[in-house]
Amino acid sequence: MIHQKTSTSAGLALASAFFMLTACQPAAAPAQTPAATTPSETAADAPATTDGCAASVERAWGPIGPSDHPSYRVKAWTSGSVCDAAVVTLAIYARDGFPIYAWAGATQYLFALNAAKTPADMQTALNEWVGPDNLPPDLTGTLPPWEQTEGQPKRAEFPFMPAEGMDQATYEDLRKQNLHMLCYPQGMESQLCLALHRSDGNAPAMIEEIGLQLFPG
Repeated sequence: MIHQKTSTSAGLALASAFFMLTACQPAAAPAQTPAATTPSETAADAPATTDGCAASVERAWGPIGPSDHPSYRVKAWTSGSVCDAAVVTLAIYARDGFPIYAWAGATQYLFALNAAKTPADMQTALNEWVGPDNLPPDLTGTLPPWEQTEGQPKRAEFPFMPAEGMDQATYEDLRKQNLHMLCYPQGMESQLCLALHRSDGNAPAMIEEIGLQLFPG
């Protein structure tokens, strides 16, 4: 009996101590669920993206299609926060909207675009860079004949320098085919010329970079 009283008293004392210790502990803070954000709030926090030098131009180009409309379109556009550091992209699209050629460069290094300081200036310059749409088509038959001078056509007032690796026979064949041609400045002293090879059977039309036409002087 004495042993049972001692065990019971010890157990009561231990339980009382545990209760007092638990009561002294601070209550745990309830977990807080993050407040939901709406799309508009998220967009407001994101940095705004602006295009401070946007300009664009589009021209019909190439042979007339079956519906009396040109089969190809030339599009050029600029983008950039300021015109002094803008980029211009030129792309040619087939009538079905499929792109068949693309090129991009920094406007500060391109003739006609490098002096544009405002979007209005860039729009005017971009129209000049692509070329007016009311002129007769530019054709490879208008290229100067090959007159041998160190492997290149003779330097005339507007000398044309064929692409690297092009020989006289290939050059003269381009002139003979009288293909549609597009030339645009790709630097400060010359323009890059493209020729449109017509589709042949199952082969799609192809754009070929045929050489540089240097500016006079």
